[in-house]
Amino acid sequence: MLTTATDRSAAIARAARHAALRDPQTLTVTARGEAVSFTSRLSDDAAQDLLQHCSGRFAASLWQQSHDRGLSPAQLAWAHKLATDLLQAESEAADDNSEPQFARLFDTFKAARERGLRRLTMRFSGVIIKPSKDLGSLWVLSATEKVEGDYGLQPKYLGKVTPQRLDSRLADDVKSVLLEAAADPLTAAVRYGRETGACSCCGRDLTNAQSIAAGIGPICREKFGL
Repeated sequence: MLTTATDRSAAIARAARHAALRDPQTLTVTARGEAVSFTSRLSDDAAQDLLQHCSGRFAASLWQQSHDRGLSPAQLAWAHKLATDLLQAESEAADDNSEPQFARLFDTFKAARERGLRRLTMRFSGVIIKPSKDLGSLWVLSATEKVEGDYGLQPKYLGKVTPQRLDSRLADDVKSVLLEAAADPLTAAVRYGRETGACSCCGRDLTNAQSIAAGIGPICREKFGL
């Protein structure tokens, strides 16, 4: 399976384009005695073709057998699994090399910490955002739903945000709010202030005319670098 880097990149890009146009199918393979189900959007031919670009002896063996005498249904399922994993890995690698989608939102919290703030929180329409201690993730909490916790009722945890992506558990309306905040944290904070009459950053009511007109408290805006 001697292929050039250009051949590999072209084959993966071609397979990804075709996969985007196909309906998913659910397949199952057996790994270490356990059934593993997954979805594939590849055609059988595309999955087998990508085997030559997958690493490992197993992939090489399947690719060779697909040309010599064909694959059994179980082997074909494995071809889909290996090919789908390859596409996923390539997609994640491309994401890692791109500008983080939520960089501006993370930078807002970093700016507040650098200015000495300890309780880092931002509120947007229907959600509360708190960063992890290392600022590696942002925890998304509900502004309307509460659950019983160690210290009584507390906002319901909805999921998290990393610099590259949103948690798949988040509802579509929550994702829309977060995407707006990621694109322009100030605009989202001002929207929250005008909708609720409270500051997005500290949660206090906006009382003076300047803050009410701006939709955010001037001190918080400065502290968060907005």
